[in-house]
Amino acid sequence: MTRRTAKPPVGDEADASSSSTVMNVTKLLQQYRLRQSELELQIEELRNSRQELEASRDKYALLYDFAPVGYFTFDLKGVIRSVNLTGACLLKSERATLTNLRFEHFISEVDRFVFADFLRMVFQGHDKMTCRVKLAIKGNQPLYVRIEAMAVGSGDECHAAMVDITERKRWEESLRESEYNLAKAQSMSHVGSWRSDPMSGELRVSDELLRIMNLSREETTPEALASLIHPDDRESVLALMQQGSEQGNNYEIEHRLLLRDGTSKWVFTIVEPSVNIARQVVKLYGTTQDVTQRKQDEVRLRNKKNELQAIFDAVNDGVIVFDHNGAIQHHNHICPQFFPEDVLSSGGCREVFHPDTAFSPQNCPVELALHGEQVETSMVLEGEGHDARYIDITASPIKDEMGEKTRALVFLRDVTHKRLQEMQLIQTEKMSSIGVLSTGIAHEINNPLTSVAGYAEALLRRFREEPSLGSDTRLEDFPRYLEVIVREAYHCKGIIGSLLKFGRKSDGLIGTVNLNGLIREILELIKHQPNYDEMEVVARLKENIPSILGDSSGLRQVFMNLLINACHATKDGGRVEISTTHSAKDRVVYVQVRDTGCGIAQDIIDRIWDPFFTTKDVGEGVGLGLALTYNIVKRHGGEIKVESRAGKGAKFTVMLPVS
Repeated sequence: MTRRTAKPPVGDEADASSSSTVMNVTKLLQQYRLRQSELELQIEELRNSRQELEASRDKYALLYDFAPVGYFTFDLKGVIRSVNLTGACLLKSERATLTNLRFEHFISEVDRFVFADFLRMVFQGHDKMTCRVKLAIKGNQPLYVRIEAMAVGSGDECHAAMVDITERKRWEESLRESEYNLAKAQSMSHVGSWRSDPMSGELRVSDELLRIMNLSREETTPEALASLIHPDDRESVLALMQQGSEQGNNYEIEHRLLLRDGTSKWVFTIVEPSVNIARQVVKLYGTTQDVTQRKQDEVRLRNKKNELQAIFDAVNDGVIVFDHNGAIQHHNHICPQFFPEDVLSSGGCREVFHPDTAFSPQNCPVELALHGEQVETSMVLEGEGHDARYIDITASPIKDEMGEKTRALVFLRDVTHKRLQEMQLIQTEKMSSIGVLSTGIAHEINNPLTSVAGYAEALLRRFREEPSLGSDTRLEDFPRYLEVIVREAYHCKGIIGSLLKFGRKSDGLIGTVNLNGLIREILELIKHQPNYDEMEVVARLKENIPSILGDSSGLRQVFMNLLINACHATKDGGRVEISTTHSAKDRVVYVQVRDTGCGIAQDIIDRIWDPFFTTKDVGEGVGLGLALTYNIVKRHGGEIKVESRAGKGAKFTVMLPVS
């Protein structure tokens, strides 16, 4: 190869060439300096950018490490390639020790398959995916986390963000438990809940409300619920609901439902609107309780209460219920006959049974019954303006279901009439004993009187047979004395004979009875009544009245009773009259006993024939006389009637058929 050598410039060419070179060098130097300045500026900018980049890198590294979320990088097998400090804290490990460890070792065994399947789907899909797993960290409580992961472009790694959701998990479990308990509580109490948005018409209901309404969730609309309201209650219910929606007022209402199957239910609904700051209703919250069973129980309870009240009021005895403190709780309509109204309204066992002492545990029937004892006793009530009343008391304990607050049921029976009858019967027994004794005495007296009368008659015969005795002045009064003795002796024998006839036990044999003679015997006996001399006793006996067939002892009892009653009813200056008449046409003998005594009140005149009914004091009669009289007259085929007015005397008429 030929190499050419440049020829050096010669002369002016050399000068020109030299000048041009200088100029070029100068120009190049200027360009160099300019470029150097530009480069220095660029270097400064790069230096500043690098500093900013390093600061930003440090910032983001700090954010990465201390972010509230754990950041991980996993390979295809789930090996940890990188992790921030938060992630290391979640795993309770040092950050340096986690690299190259498999993440599944930190997961609970039950969730390891879930994580493995999740990781496989992340690398296959290249989309962000989420899963929830339970971590198992030794020595610590279980930790629940949510992992969101997405594969990188190369496909050999994925970035994952892990958040601690343990507290949320607990809240969710608590919420589920609360919802379960609420559902159970609603089911057990038959209370359904609902929520409505008046503006949008949105309606949310509980399962129990669906059961109450017998609807499916798809069928549940405001219109469907409104259609189930009973036609008779619909207007009032919808009016309240509209008022609550417009004005925000709370309300409660009890109404009926008419379900689609034709059955009806009672429900109790409470509605509470929720309003905003402008007082506009934004939500309606309500509960609806099925109270059908309660309504049915109330009806049965009212029926039972009415039944018990009817029984309570139908009892002719006084009935009082005392509470566990001994205060009067209930009483029937008979009790005001025994005690004042103020005692029955606010009193207790003290005011009723022991007014002088606060407590009487040994004698108070209520206090004994409250301690579980059955008590039977009696008491005497002595009130102002009326006689003493005898009361039989029966007290029984009423135990409640818990056996704690025992009450007392007390029956009060007025046995005054019975007690008086018992006392009268005792008096009757005494009088009967005296009657038997007097009959015996009469027999004993009758024999000496016979002797007295006989000897007196013998002495009179001697005076008549021996006239010389009459000439003796010492004996001139003897015949008159002896006549008196004989007369009075036979008078006594007549009285005793009548007494013996009256006291003789009836043999039940029927015979001919002379009523006039029988009445005269009775008049002879009643002359010895204590008040006989204080009244006028008149006998108007029609002569030659026909005899009757009957029991003389029984008829003697009839007219004795009527005359004795007339004498008892007649006071000083009164008059008792007995008369006999005869009706040949009717073949009836009439015996009439009339007095001017106290008479008989019209409200008791129909009861005078009842056994043991009497207006007399104890010891004056037992109320059997007129009852026996009525029965004896009826047994003889006769009739007896009475005419009387209070204060105007009485007239008894006995009608007996002629034999």
